[in-house]
Amino acid sequence: MPLADPFSAVTHAAPYDYYRRLAEGPPLRFEASLDCWLATGAVGVQAVLEHPACRVRPPGQAVPLNLAGTPCGAIFAELVRMNEGERHAVPKQVLARALGQVDLARLHERVMQFAGDRVPACAAQLNEAIFELPLFAMADLLGFAPAQWPALAAWTRDFVACLSPLSNGEQLAGAQRAADALLHGFSALLREADALPGSLLHDIVTGADAVGWQASGGVLANLVGLLSQTCDATAGLLGNAVVALRAQPELSAQLRAAPRLWLAMLREVSRHDPAIHNTRRYTADAVELLGVRIPAGQTIIVVLASAGQAESGFGHGRHACPGQSIAQSIATACLQAWAGALEGMPLAWRYLPSLNARIPVFAQGDNA
Repeated sequence: MPLADPFSAVTHAAPYDYYRRLAEGPPLRFEASLDCWLATGAVGVQAVLEHPACRVRPPGQAVPLNLAGTPCGAIFAELVRMNEGERHAVPKQVLARALGQVDLARLHERVMQFAGDRVPACAAQLNEAIFELPLFAMADLLGFAPAQWPALAAWTRDFVACLSPLSNGEQLAGAQRAADALLHGFSALLREADALPGSLLHDIVTGADAVGWQASGGVLANLVGLLSQTCDATAGLLGNAVVALRAQPELSAQLRAAPRLWLAMLREVSRHDPAIHNTRRYTADAVELLGVRIPAGQTIIVVLASAGQAESGFGHGRHACPGQSIAQSIATACLQAWAGALEGMPLAWRYLPSLNARIPVFAQGDNA
C-alpha cells in the first residue's frame, strides 16, 4: 500500500522510496490532508531550519497545553533544545561547552566495559539494552553511581512519554512521577558535585556558576534533558545499526577485521536510516521561503529523512544536538561489545509506534 503521509512513513518497513519521491517534488508545499506545510529535500529542510521566524514552539505556547502547570511542563519550559530566545542562549552555550570537553576515548573504553557485562542473549534483552546502555553511559558521565543507573533509566523512559502526542493518560501520569524523581535525583547529585571532579556534571555546574545560570533555575531541568535526549535518539541509532548489520552480513566480517570502521558505519546509519525522521516548526511571522509565502501561525513538518543528510537523529541548525559525538561513541562501544552475540542471534523486527522516531522492536525470528 502506498504511503500516505510522513507520519506513517516513520514506522514503515521500507519508507525510503517515498522519501525520495518527496525530495523530488516541491521543497515547500501545503498538505491539505494534514492541514500543515511540508518541507522536503535538502533545500526545503535547510531553508526552514535556518530561518529565524520558523520556531521550535508555536507562538505564545512555550509548553504544550497538556503539560502546563505540571512537573514535566516545568522541565520542558527550561530545555534549551525545546526553546528559543535570549533566556536560553547562555545555558545552551554552557551545555555545549561541557559536552564538547568529554573525553570520547575514555567514554568508549568505559562503555565497552559495562556493555561487555550486559551482552544481550535474546531479542527481549536486546530491546532493553538499546535503551538502557546509553542511559547508563550518560548517568556514569554525569557522576551517578552504578547502583543508581537502573532507576534513572526507568524514570527517563517514563519521562519521555510526556514528549509524545501518542501517550495516553496513564503514561502521562507516570511521566509526571518520573519528572519528580529525576529532579530529586539530580538535586541530590548537585549537592555532591564538588566531590565529583572530572564528571560532566561538575563541568556543567562550573560553567553555570561562571555565567550566573544557577539563578535561572534551569540547570536541573537541562540535566534531565540530557538523559531524555539520549533516550530515543541513541536507542534508534543502535537499533537501526543492528538492522543494517543484519541486512548486510558482509559488514560484520569487515568490522571485525578493522574495528576503526565502526564509527564510520554508525555515521552511515545516521544518514541512511536515521533515528528521527521529522520535526516541526511554527511560523512566528509570515515568511517567504524559496519563493513560497507561508503565513504566520502555520505548522511546518520538516521531513528530515527526505533530506539525505547525516546526523538526522541529532537535530539540525540552531537546535543541533551538541552531544552527537557522545551518542555515536556510546553506540560504537555497545555494538563492539555485542558484536559476537548479535551475529548469531535470529532476529525479526517492527518499529515502535511513533510520529517521528524510528526505533526497532526486535523479536526472535529472521527478517531476511
